[in-house]
Amino acid sequence: MKIRTCMLACLVSMLFVLTAQAQTPTGQDAGEDVGAPAIEPEALEAFKDMADYLAAAKEFAYEAESGYDVVQDSGVKVEFGGSRKVLVSRPNRLRIDSQRRDGVRGTLIFDGDNIWAHVPDENVYATAEQPGDLDEAIGFAVAELSIKAPLAELLSPDLYKDVSAELTSALYLGETVVAGVTCEHLLMSNDYADLQMWITSGEHPVLRRIVITYREEPGEPQYRTQFLKWEMSPKEAKGQLEFKPPEGAERIRFYSPAMETDLDLEDAS
Repeated sequence: MKIRTCMLACLVSMLFVLTAQAQTPTGQDAGEDVGAPAIEPEALEAFKDMADYLAAAKEFAYEAESGYDVVQDSGVKVEFGGSRKVLVSRPNRLRIDSQRRDGVRGTLIFDGDNIWAHVPDENVYATAEQPGDLDEAIGFAVAELSIKAPLAELLSPDLYKDVSAELTSALYLGETVVAGVTCEHLLMSNDYADLQMWITSGEHPVLRRIVITYREEPGEPQYRTQFLKWEMSPKEAKGQLEFKPPEGAERIRFYSPAMETDLDLEDAS
């Protein structure tokens, strides 16, 4: 039973991933390099428009499909991923419904006082007290609960400041079409990663696609997200931001590496 609880706790903590082949710029041939590192004002302007638009929204929701590379010892990259629905209500409420490609589903809720995680197929949940705003909750989830959050910056009101402060280059690659939507294509880099963004052109500048290449990691794996749907005034948001344990649900702990030291041969018997 102890081993099962540890495995379920690990599943709860690792289920929730929020939480950056360049398009050729206009006028360049496909084989031509995009150029030396530079900070182009047009790229920063497009990124700031998107960041300001999200930061000004009191509530928003999106649906997305994500994939990420896992580099094998042989150097071969295998893609894993899943889908998720994210609902944000500032300053301190968040809901993430996710489903991995192996079918495992989960819900993560931050209600301003507590973080809740629920795996419905196992009917288990974990909770941790965490008052504060979204930034504080995400920081706690990453540092203390081992929950990965590679796109958590999207929820921060300081998105533009946090990302732009570390840039070594920012290029505007022109307009392109993603899933039938005209977008501004940006390529930005810092000391450890390359970030491509496709931002919807016009009055509602939201992300349509994002690709992060981790240059400092072996094999330079990528993380990719395609944003399928955005709502800037989601309906019935309040009722979705509260959690009550379902009948018969088992409460477990969030996974911690320290839990592994609790296992011994007697536990396995």
